[in-house]
Amino acid sequence: MNNTDNNWENFQNIWNKVRNFLQYDEMIDPSIFNNYIKNTYIYDIFENKCLIIVDSLFAKEILTKNITFKVKEILERIIQQNLQIEFLELNEAKKQKIYVEKDFVEFNKLQQIKKQFQFNNFVKGESNNDAYQAAFSITIELGRYWNPLFIYGNSGLGKTHLLHAIENEILTKYNNQKKVLYLSSEEFGRMVPEIIKQNINDIEKFKDSFNQYDVLLVDDIQFLANRSKTNEIFFHIFNSFVNKQKQIVITSDKHPDDLYGFEERNVSRFQSGLSVGIDSPDFETSLIILKEKIKSLNYDPSIFTEESLSFIALNFNSDVRKLEGALNRLIFYSILYIKPNHLIVLEDVMKAFKTSNTSLKEKLTIKKIKTIVSEYYNIPIKLLISTSRVKTITIARHVAMYLIKTLLNESYTKIGSEFGGKDHTTVMNAYNKIKKNIETNYEFKKNIERLSRECLKHN
Repeated sequence: MNNTDNNWENFQNIWNKVRNFLQYDEMIDPSIFNNYIKNTYIYDIFENKCLIIVDSLFAKEILTKNITFKVKEILERIIQQNLQIEFLELNEAKKQKIYVEKDFVEFNKLQQIKKQFQFNNFVKGESNNDAYQAAFSITIELGRYWNPLFIYGNSGLGKTHLLHAIENEILTKYNNQKKVLYLSSEEFGRMVPEIIKQNINDIEKFKDSFNQYDVLLVDDIQFLANRSKTNEIFFHIFNSFVNKQKQIVITSDKHPDDLYGFEERNVSRFQSGLSVGIDSPDFETSLIILKEKIKSLNYDPSIFTEESLSFIALNFNSDVRKLEGALNRLIFYSILYIKPNHLIVLEDVMKAFKTSNTSLKEKLTIKKIKTIVSEYYNIPIKLLISTSRVKTITIARHVAMYLIKTLLNESYTKIGSEFGGKDHTTVMNAYNKIKKNIETNYEFKKNIERLSRECLKHN
């Protein structure tokens, strides 16, 4: 077997797609994914056989029995090749002279993941531009502009992406002459208690070990709350970096003012630099994120209609992970049920998210959409559903029909009955007119997007 570096990277890109699909498959229990699938990887594909390395013999048994056929089906769709799937426990692999050093493999996987996070592939929008600009500016002259830089926001909004982008930018800009340490607070929190068990000299050596670094990137500082001794050691390191004008960047799920479980003097140190927030992506940013993700998965963005992506951007934009998870679910559905290179349309999205769509319908109703449209155009609902052909009323009526079809996927017949018993072809023509206007009139398109967000906001 000749598992070269190029093959390794290619295999992991393929396997990442498979894992994404498995993660959002309703038939796979999340505990099975987290305990047995998450840490697997493809070692090799040769002679129509795919070897997948797992952590334990128990994991091998569980996965062989439960997901072999599903993995085979997904992999064959992706690489267009008939395959035999075999799960191998690490020690078994070594006995078969598949020499895999696990620590090296994990390190290699981590390095490949970190390299993916760059400033040039961070999707900017109103929700995150301040954080992006601040993060990039500190790489220009380390320790001078914002020190510490404190980036806060809910999980899944891109804070970790920015930390790794800072690391990659510094290593490139300074030709690896600057040493950067990325550290999760959870990892730091595990290390310190072990050090504290040792003698005082070990604690001092641990603190001094950070002196070799020029930049310290600390992710999710909130996990150090209410850990007094750990905090004491961390703030010794923190103060040393700031006093020596070495750059430090911290992320958190909360603004420093809202952090609890830290001494007041420590919180004030967080605030002494610059604090910038990241919010949930707006509609336009969500669309760009989806299109970038599609490209990164090596799919053709043109097979997704604008409506299909708009539905995801409007319904799953609370954070980037939900956006990506929704997209993965749709792609998984398309692999199983849509012919290759066929357009993925709104109807496909509705089928892929039938559970989510049911939930949406319970919250968003035809009546609410009518109300929002009538208020936007300042037209009474009874005129909206009348037979009036006044231009402004007709446009508003068509917009309401379009939104009901787009957001709730009601049938044309059902929509017609809600507007005074209009024929389904009348509703279809109204829908097509609005769709065409969206494609040719930018301002009109923005208005429709604004109304769509307003409808969903009322849920």
